[in-house]
Amino acid sequence: MTLVDRLIHGISLTAALIAATILLTIFVIVQYEVVMRYVFNAPTYWTNEVSSFAIAWVGFLGAGYVLRIGRQLEIDIVTSRLRTSARRWLGTATDLVAGVFCGLITVLSYNFVSISHMIQASSASELDTPLWIPYLAVPIGFGILTLELFVRIAARWGLVEGRVVDRTIVHVD
Repeated sequence: MTLVDRLIHGISLTAALIAATILLTIFVIVQYEVVMRYVFNAPTYWTNEVSSFAIAWVGFLGAGYVLRIGRQLEIDIVTSRLRTSARRWLGTATDLVAGVFCGLITVLSYNFVSISHMIQASSASELDTPLWIPYLAVPIGFGILTLELFVRIAARWGLVEGRVVDRTIVHVD
Protein backbone atom coordinates (compact mmCIF):
# COMPACT_ATOMS: atom_id res chain seq x y z
CA MET A 1 0.00 0.00 0.00
CA THR A 2 2.95 2.32 0.57
CA LEU A 3 3.78 2.25 -3.14
CA VAL A 4 0.19 3.18 -4.02
CA ASP A 5 0.30 5.97 -1.42
CA ARG A 6 3.52 7.35 -2.90
CA LEU A 7 2.06 7.22 -6.40
CA ILE A 8 -1.11 9.05 -5.33
CA HIS A 9 1.01 11.53 -3.36
CA GLY A 10 3.00 12.19 -6.54
CA ILE A 11 -0.20 12.75 -8.52
CA SER A 12 -1.60 15.12 -5.86
CA LEU A 13 1.66 17.01 -5.52
CA THR A 14 2.02 17.38 -9.29
CA ALA A 15 -1.57 18.63 -9.55
CA ALA A 16 -0.93 21.12 -6.72
CA LEU A 17 2.22 22.39 -8.42
CA ILE A 18 0.31 22.82 -11.67
CA ALA A 19 -2.39 24.67 -9.71
CA ALA A 20 0.23 26.97 -8.21
CA THR A 21 1.65 27.64 -11.67
CA ILE A 22 -1.82 28.43 -13.00
CA LEU A 23 -2.40 30.77 -10.06
CA LEU A 24 0.83 32.60 -10.86
CA THR A 25 -0.27 32.79 -14.50
CA ILE A 26 -3.61 34.27 -13.44
CA PHE A 27 -1.72 36.92 -11.48
CA VAL A 28 0.32 37.81 -14.57
CA ILE A 29 -2.77 37.85 -16.81
CA VAL A 30 -4.69 40.14 -14.47
CA GLN A 31 -1.71 42.49 -14.16
CA TYR A 32 -1.40 42.53 -17.94
CA GLU A 33 -5.09 43.45 -18.22
CA VAL A 34 -4.73 46.25 -15.68
CA VAL A 35 -1.77 47.75 -17.54
CA MET A 36 -3.45 47.40 -20.92
CA ARG A 37 -6.73 48.87 -19.69
CA TYR A 38 -5.52 51.75 -17.52
CA VAL A 39 -2.14 52.63 -19.01
CA PHE A 40 -2.71 52.04 -22.72
CA ASN A 41 -6.50 52.36 -22.74
CA ALA A 42 -6.68 49.11 -24.72
CA PRO A 43 -8.52 46.46 -22.69
CA THR A 44 -8.21 42.86 -23.77
CA TYR A 45 -11.17 40.67 -24.64
CA TRP A 46 -9.73 37.40 -23.36
CA THR A 47 -8.33 37.92 -19.85
CA ASN A 48 -11.61 37.64 -17.95
CA GLU A 49 -12.59 34.34 -19.55
CA VAL A 50 -9.13 32.82 -19.30
CA SER A 51 -8.68 33.82 -15.66
CA SER A 52 -12.20 32.60 -14.75
CA PHE A 53 -11.62 29.18 -16.28
CA ALA A 54 -8.12 29.04 -14.82
CA ILE A 55 -9.30 29.70 -11.26
CA ALA A 56 -11.60 26.68 -11.53
CA TRP A 57 -8.58 24.57 -12.49
CA VAL A 58 -6.69 25.90 -9.46
CA GLY A 59 -9.45 24.84 -7.07
CA PHE A 60 -9.99 21.41 -8.52
CA LEU A 61 -6.31 20.57 -8.98
CA GLY A 62 -5.37 21.71 -5.49
CA ALA A 63 -8.16 19.95 -3.58
CA GLY A 64 -6.53 16.51 -3.39
CA TYR A 65 -3.27 17.85 -2.00
CA VAL A 66 -5.10 20.04 0.51
CA LEU A 67 -6.92 16.92 1.75
CA ARG A 68 -3.67 14.96 1.93
CA ILE A 69 -1.94 17.51 4.13
CA GLY A 70 -5.07 17.96 6.27
CA ARG A 71 -5.62 21.65 5.58
CA GLN A 72 -9.26 21.35 4.51
CA LEU A 73 -11.98 23.02 6.50
CA GLU A 74 -13.19 20.57 9.12
CA ILE A 75 -15.87 21.15 11.73
CA ASP A 76 -14.90 19.03 14.70
CA ILE A 77 -17.32 20.06 17.43
CA VAL A 78 -18.47 16.43 17.78
CA THR A 79 -15.41 14.47 16.67
CA SER A 80 -13.03 16.31 19.01
CA ARG A 81 -14.97 14.87 21.95
CA LEU A 82 -14.81 11.26 20.74
CA ARG A 83 -12.29 8.62 21.68
CA THR A 84 -9.61 7.80 19.11
CA SER A 85 -11.28 4.52 18.06
CA ALA A 86 -14.66 6.21 17.57
CA ARG A 87 -12.98 8.99 15.55
CA ARG A 88 -11.34 6.36 13.36
CA TRP A 89 -14.66 4.59 12.67
CA LEU A 90 -16.51 7.84 12.03
CA GLY A 91 -13.65 9.15 9.87
CA THR A 92 -13.64 5.93 7.88
CA ALA A 93 -17.39 6.15 7.32
CA THR A 94 -17.28 9.80 6.23
CA ASP A 95 -14.24 9.19 3.99
CA LEU A 96 -16.03 6.22 2.42
CA VAL A 97 -19.19 8.25 1.71
CA ALA A 98 -17.08 11.13 0.37
CA GLY A 99 -14.98 8.73 -1.73
CA VAL A 100 -18.04 7.15 -3.31
CA PHE A 101 -19.55 10.60 -3.94
CA CYS A 102 -16.32 11.91 -5.48
CA GLY A 103 -16.00 8.77 -7.60
CA LEU A 104 -19.55 9.24 -8.86
CA ILE A 105 -18.89 12.90 -9.67
CA THR A 106 -15.70 11.84 -11.49
CA VAL A 107 -17.61 9.46 -13.74
CA LEU A 108 -20.58 11.76 -14.36
CA SER A 109 -18.43 14.80 -15.05
CA TYR A 110 -16.20 12.79 -17.40
CA ASN A 111 -19.34 11.86 -19.33
CA PHE A 112 -20.30 15.55 -19.41
CA VAL A 113 -16.85 16.47 -20.72
CA SER A 114 -17.14 13.78 -23.40
CA ILE A 115 -20.52 15.11 -24.52
CA SER A 116 -19.20 18.69 -24.56
CA HIS A 117 -16.29 17.54 -26.70
CA MET A 118 -18.52 15.50 -29.00
CA ILE A 119 -20.97 18.35 -29.68
CA GLN A 120 -18.12 20.87 -29.87
CA ALA A 121 -19.64 23.14 -27.23
CA SER A 122 -17.82 26.45 -26.90
CA SER A 123 -18.12 29.60 -24.85
CA ALA A 124 -20.32 32.39 -26.12
CA SER A 125 -17.50 34.90 -26.28
CA GLU A 126 -15.00 36.23 -28.74
CA LEU A 127 -12.50 33.70 -27.47
CA ASP A 128 -14.83 30.79 -28.37
CA THR A 129 -13.15 28.45 -25.86
CA PRO A 130 -14.01 24.78 -26.33
CA LEU A 131 -15.88 24.10 -23.07
CA TRP A 132 -14.52 20.62 -22.59
CA ILE A 133 -11.20 22.25 -21.58
CA PRO A 134 -12.46 24.06 -18.46
CA TYR A 135 -14.95 21.26 -17.73
CA LEU A 136 -12.11 18.73 -17.65
CA ALA A 137 -10.96 20.22 -14.34
CA VAL A 138 -13.94 18.62 -12.59
CA PRO A 139 -13.28 14.91 -13.32
CA ILE A 140 -9.54 15.36 -12.83
CA GLY A 141 -9.96 17.13 -9.50
CA PHE A 142 -12.63 14.77 -8.19
CA GLY A 143 -10.63 11.78 -9.45
CA ILE A 144 -7.64 12.88 -7.39
CA LEU A 145 -9.90 13.49 -4.37
CA THR A 146 -11.34 9.98 -4.77
CA LEU A 147 -7.87 8.44 -4.74
CA GLU A 148 -6.82 10.52 -1.74
CA LEU A 149 -9.93 9.56 0.22
CA PHE A 150 -9.43 5.84 -0.28
CA VAL A 151 -5.75 6.04 0.64
CA ARG A 152 -6.77 8.08 3.68
CA ILE A 153 -9.08 5.25 4.77
CA ALA A 154 -6.19 2.81 4.49
CA ALA A 155 -3.97 5.19 6.47
CA ARG A 156 -6.58 5.42 9.25
CA TRP A 157 -6.21 1.68 9.77
CA GLY A 158 -2.41 1.66 9.68
CA LEU A 159 -2.13 0.18 6.19
CA VAL A 160 0.02 3.02 4.92
CA GLU A 161 3.47 3.14 6.46
CA GLY A 162 4.52 6.46 7.99
CA ARG A 163 1.21 8.23 7.55
CA VAL A 164 -1.06 9.32 10.40
CA VAL A 165 -4.48 10.75 9.58
CA ASP A 166 -5.91 11.42 13.04
CA ARG A 167 -3.60 14.14 14.32
CA THR A 168 -3.87 16.17 17.44
CA ILE A 169 -6.72 18.58 16.95
CA VAL A 170 -5.72 22.23 16.83
CA HIS A 171 -8.33 24.85 17.65
CA VAL A 172 -8.23 28.44 16.54
CA ASP A 173 -9.87 30.75 19.08
